[in-house]
Amino acid sequence: MMDPVADRWAAAGRRGKVGAALVVLLLAAVPLVTTPYITEIVLTGLVLVMLGVSWNMLAGYAGQISLGHAAFFGLGAFVTAWLVSPSGAGLPESIAQPALVAIFVGALVAALLALLVGPIMFRLRGHYFAIGTLALATIIQLILVDQRQYTGGSTGYFITGGPDDLVMYLVALALTLVTVVVTYAVVESRPGLGMKAIHDDESAASSLGVNPLKYKMFAFVLSSFFAGLAGGLYAQYTAFISPDSTLGVVWTIDTLVVVILGGMGTMAGPLLGAALFIVLDNFLSSIVGGLATSVEGALIILFVIFLPGGLYGFVRDRTSDERPPASGEPSVDGRSSDD
Repeated sequence: MMDPVADRWAAAGRRGKVGAALVVLLLAAVPLVTTPYITEIVLTGLVLVMLGVSWNMLAGYAGQISLGHAAFFGLGAFVTAWLVSPSGAGLPESIAQPALVAIFVGALVAALLALLVGPIMFRLRGHYFAIGTLALATIIQLILVDQRQYTGGSTGYFITGGPDDLVMYLVALALTLVTVVVTYAVVESRPGLGMKAIHDDESAASSLGVNPLKYKMFAFVLSSFFAGLAGGLYAQYTAFISPDSTLGVVWTIDTLVVVILGGMGTMAGPLLGAALFIVLDNFLSSIVGGLATSVEGALIILFVIFLPGGLYGFVRDRTSDERPPASGEPSVDGRSSDD
């Protein structure tokens, strides 16, 4: 005998997949049917999705609040720039690589940095860890600003060559999908269960045989890889970067805002948050001009106070009148009701 409740959830899952496919098709059509200005706004939104999803894996699922995400974003951007246009940094042309290879190498270098500093950073707990990651980003920024011959300093670094804007946009869309799908697979896998256990109670998880450092390092390295990937995409598309524009704390703040607006600890949260942030940022800029940042800050405070679950939590609460999922049953965001 068929379970009507299970049928409703299965139907909801099918509708979700169809809706996601339509959204992807609409995003793919953006550069063909809109202006370059709108295309750039949407691409910035894709970069924020990658940053939000990757940071959410570390903070929302593993419970490690990092304030240094910009370090890995900026490092990925500069490694990509050096490999695509090595002459700008006085490097030999023999190291020049196609843009896609350079972006991938930039992401690997960002992950390698996380692998090297992770054991040191995770000696810190709670807000000390957050301060440590913020210091890491600041140190890397100061080093790159000081090394003008390699980075252009405050003047910046121009990138020449590589695919045209349409190809880069489609590559950005494809890599954003890869980031979302891989992150979803990870949080639903055994490492994801380890992250959630650490997030809920690290001491209890450790007493049950979970290795906290192992799972925190896994989340930190993978999260940094995707942040570096986003930085490389951003650098190649904008064709101009500087230490201040890629390693500034504003990227970390924007990433936090995206996750807070959408809903921390959920897969759908960063996606909804990035869309809401892009709409708010551009709409407010056209209405209140230079006061847009202040108004955004006030709205974010209101969100934290009145909608702690973010936009996803608000939508879920308004549409969960059928029934909550039973214990252990997957929910819409892929987490069980026991999470």
